[in-house]
Amino acid sequence: MSDEYGLELAKQRGIELGDIGTELLQETDDIRVWRVDLDPGETIPFHYHHHPYVVFSLAGDKNVVESIFGDKRETFEPPGHVVYRNAASPVHRLTNVSDVRYESRLVEFKKVGWGTTEGFLPLRRAAEAGPAAGAQAVGAGAARGGAGEASPAHPAGVVPAASPTSPEALPPDVRDAFKEVLIQTQDLEWAAKSLAGLSQKMLWRNEETGASIALVRFEEGAGIPDSHAHASNQFMYCLSGRYRYIPTGTTLTPGSFYWNPKGSVHGPTIAEETTVLLEIYDGPHYPQRPSWYDNDEDAR
Repeated sequence: MSDEYGLELAKQRGIELGDIGTELLQETDDIRVWRVDLDPGETIPFHYHHHPYVVFSLAGDKNVVESIFGDKRETFEPPGHVVYRNAASPVHRLTNVSDVRYESRLVEFKKVGWGTTEGFLPLRRAAEAGPAAGAQAVGAGAARGGAGEASPAHPAGVVPAASPTSPEALPPDVRDAFKEVLIQTQDLEWAAKSLAGLSQKMLWRNEETGASIALVRFEEGAGIPDSHAHASNQFMYCLSGRYRYIPTGTTLTPGSFYWNPKGSVHGPTIAEETTVLLEIYDGPHYPQRPSWYDNDEDAR
């Protein structure tokens, strides 16, 4: 299997594989959270993913993924794009080919095996699109521009026809293993919760473990009214606004990454400005439903 993924080839060429991100922000028994930041023209070294992962794009435009076998694939990753990858791919590297900085956060699921679908419930819209939707889109792009041939969507040489990793070059059982899910978060509606001023866009949830990933929004002046602890690790990345934990003065502003360990008491909180946070739990949210929610669903 290592030959298929290019691991043996990397060893033969003396290529030392790098990290999958530019900085490891946090790690638990279940997940790793990486920062991936690339200036225009910058490349992250060859690397290999051992676990399924989710990528959240915070800034960027076009990137090129190049496998160790030499084939290249152009990706479009503007702010708000979310991709869930659940099938192993060859050793590869990523280059920012746009004129703006690329920033994303990548979450690895250490205890989830490749191809596992149980417990993963992406939004109905993504599910209805089907797991092969992304693969079909790549295949259509490859058909428009062959090897060394330019097309409006792909510069010369970027997407060679029938490359080793293109869908049409794979057997049907391998193609069916691709479980990528792409969510355009800007197209989702904010769902209000029973706490006034709080809404969310649920991106992913594991029904078996209670782990979840969501965008949450606190309107200015809203917040969590009481001190509390969580039943799992809570991770938050501030996308916009200003969100303060009143007892300690800890304040999240754009670019802040916040981790509250399982069982640690924090709060109450207040949004000093309307705030949007990327919130990740590696297990259930609360030991029991808190008083500020009037139903169990809001506490998940």
